[in-house]
Amino acid sequence: MVRLMMPITDEEAEIIIKKLQAALDVAMDTGIVIEKEYEPWLKAKKDSIDFFYWNRYALYLEQDAMRTSGVIAAIDEVSDKIVDLAGDPNVAGTLHRRGLLLGDIQSGKTSNYIAVMNKAADVGYKVIILLTGTIESLRRQTQERVDEGFIGRSSKAYLQRNSQTIKKGVGSKDSRRFATGFTTESSDFKTAAVRSMNASLRNMTNEPVVFVLKKNAKTLQNLIGWLEDYNVNSQGVIDLPLLLIDDEADNASINTREDNDPTTINKHIRRILELFTKSSYIGVTATPFANIFILPEKTEDMENDDLFPSDYIYALDPPTNYIGGNEIFGDDAAYSGSLLPIDDAQEFFPYKHKQDIVLHGLPESLYSALRYFLLANAVRDINGDLTAHRSMLVNVSRFTKVQEQISKLIVEWLYEVQRDVRNYCKLDEEQACRNSSLAALRDTWNSSEYPFSKFGIEWEDVQQKYLLSAISSIEVRTINQRSASKLDYTEYSDTGLRVIAVGGLALSRGLTLEGLMVSYFHRNTQMYDTLMQMGRWFGYREGYKDLFRIWMPDDSIGWYAHITRASNELREDISRMNRMGATPKEFGLRVRAHPTSLIVTARNKMKHAERQECWITLDGEFFETPRFKNDIAAIRANRGKADKLIAKIIENCGKPVGSGRQPLFWKHVPSELISGFVRTYENHPLNMESDGTALESYIRKNTRFAKWDVLVVTSGGEDGVDIEGTDITIHPTVRPFSAKNSMLSVYGTKMRIGTMGLTKHGLSDAERRSAEERFRESKRREYESKYGDAAEQKLRSMSISDRAYLIENRDPIIIIHYLRPKAGSDLPKGYDTSKDLIVGYGIGFPKLSGSEPFYAVYYVNTVEQRQSFEDEIEEDQLDDIDE
Repeated sequence: MVRLMMPITDEEAEIIIKKLQAALDVAMDTGIVIEKEYEPWLKAKKDSIDFFYWNRYALYLEQDAMRTSGVIAAIDEVSDKIVDLAGDPNVAGTLHRRGLLLGDIQSGKTSNYIAVMNKAADVGYKVIILLTGTIESLRRQTQERVDEGFIGRSSKAYLQRNSQTIKKGVGSKDSRRFATGFTTESSDFKTAAVRSMNASLRNMTNEPVVFVLKKNAKTLQNLIGWLEDYNVNSQGVIDLPLLLIDDEADNASINTREDNDPTTINKHIRRILELFTKSSYIGVTATPFANIFILPEKTEDMENDDLFPSDYIYALDPPTNYIGGNEIFGDDAAYSGSLLPIDDAQEFFPYKHKQDIVLHGLPESLYSALRYFLLANAVRDINGDLTAHRSMLVNVSRFTKVQEQISKLIVEWLYEVQRDVRNYCKLDEEQACRNSSLAALRDTWNSSEYPFSKFGIEWEDVQQKYLLSAISSIEVRTINQRSASKLDYTEYSDTGLRVIAVGGLALSRGLTLEGLMVSYFHRNTQMYDTLMQMGRWFGYREGYKDLFRIWMPDDSIGWYAHITRASNELREDISRMNRMGATPKEFGLRVRAHPTSLIVTARNKMKHAERQECWITLDGEFFETPRFKNDIAAIRANRGKADKLIAKIIENCGKPVGSGRQPLFWKHVPSELISGFVRTYENHPLNMESDGTALESYIRKNTRFAKWDVLVVTSGGEDGVDIEGTDITIHPTVRPFSAKNSMLSVYGTKMRIGTMGLTKHGLSDAERRSAEERFRESKRREYESKYGDAAEQKLRSMSISDRAYLIENRDPIIIIHYLRPKAGSDLPKGYDTSKDLIVGYGIGFPKLSGSEPFYAVYYVNTVEQRQSFEDEIEEDQLDDIDE
């Protein structure tokens, strides 16, 4: 059929067919909502509403964005639900609705909220304000998408009073009507420009008025001034319905000051909402650990914040072709092979470097990533994606001066490589590869570390036929607040932009890098709340899923794995709370009580002297101690305490009863032994859940924890080690370790000291099977949406989480690990590899029945925690700075 329509080769036909099949395989579920009781209204009125804006946007999604009918139908259903939750703008009296959309990084949240904007216009919202992040490049990019997907024409041409309407996107589908944009792709809101048009909201409301603003105090103040001076009625309010969408809602929107003095941005957003008699606020965030839940010091402060999503929280599902945290860092990650460790960058740009650092070169790992990017471009060309955008991200410093140095060094390197390829690529392989640039590219192509061999093309063919054209147009751009460069992919829609983008914050918040194939990321690792935003590599990789690669340090990989697990847990809680009919307030309390919230709270309190009390529920939780004090005395002390614990267990409970393939397992161990061990264990302060004082108190207060299961992991082999004071020999687990300042960490793709599923020990076979089946059923909806007919097989082969086995009525469990550092690991001074071992533990608490949760009380902002976070706090205070 394809050949009948156009004269193409067999190879071209095969490429087209594969792309069509990939597109048709994409589906999207509609997500889950937690809501306060309200009266739905949209369905009853749909027949009487002219959905002009939505209909042309749906046509645009189908014809221009190439979305499948299934995805468009899902966006239609989701946007219906969100607009319904946002409230009826035509209702008599006032309207005051507050909600939150929870999505995934780079998953298409923009498409969803542009759909909401279109339908909001159709149902009667007259003023729509979209707040982007704090960066102008992101605001420009978002404005372009709004012009394309909602307004339908160039807002810039309109505000400049261009007599000719420049239609864009949806405007090319139906140009009978246009929304009015009071901001443009080149300019944020400017009072003078609007005044020159003698415009006010009142005389512009035949069609909706749209503002796309960055979160800048001066810009928001200018808007407030214009609204107050030119738009309020005699009562000092604006009697028009407002929809305010706050993208990146946990960036610069939250009240973080003390004494109820809101931050400036928070205050301005609240003032804008107050000016309208009918206002609906929708926050958008990519993490369930949103600051709106965690930063307020008290629960009542959280509830009373005017931006708290008191009416609804909507968790969006990404389409099935989305590659996110689970696909890269999760327990069954399909793309974990795309991760490549950085272990040589510290000497070039240490985590804690200053803006005046002088770079004399770049680490070999960065050159490897650059060579890989050049060759990946050749592969895309060979595959026929000649006009597709291709990007590489380099994010290693927050300082613009350092970013400029890195860009300069990459420009010099790229010039030399492009010159050498131009001069030598047409020679035979042996002659060409006498040149060092060509030889290094050949070595990269032939390396088993990379996927190039599977394409079945010999290096000489790549070198002579494809390489020059693939890399000649690649350029380097520095992307930050002070750079004149910008990433405008629309200017290259015919040829595709091939770019190496170097930057910091501007590459970390919301900005989309089209066709991102290679990421080189070397930034500090305790920045929980910004790490996910920095993950520009999440998204869609159609046509090059097997090509994208991410270079990052092992400790960053471990943190991303931890974040992914914690986010999954809260998303599971959303599903459970939806079934229970829970409210947004109850979800907010659950987020505040999740163990991972400790680290977010701690980082935001490090600049203050006082400690903060945090009430955390450990109900059904499991955590480990993957970080250790980088001190030989502490390491040896923990080894001694573990030996003594085992000796006391034998004294009280006798010999181990064993469990499965693990012989060193005991049941009914007295809680006093466990609480004493965790209290005296030399815990690193960044293992915040494992704080000994909090755990001891939690264990002692709960009578359900009187008896414990204890597992001492032994791995088999011949390198047995005796437990002092006992006749037991164990075989330590080998793990790689890395040192950073005062911290020694287990590293790897999971940041785990033990394998998954060890909590099953202590359950009967029937209990284990039942727990596994419940866990699979909890994932069934997600897997059926994602894998279709293959869902059952995927469910049967999936990894079962540790939490799944922490069922009601079982005893809590502690798992002791004796760890032997892998050869080449960083070790503390004085460590004796012939006799020293590093001891860590994992601890799991069963799910507790009853309506009231049982809390552990933690205190954050200790001296040790401040010392541990010092580097990270300084790193994260500002970005893209040059002073």
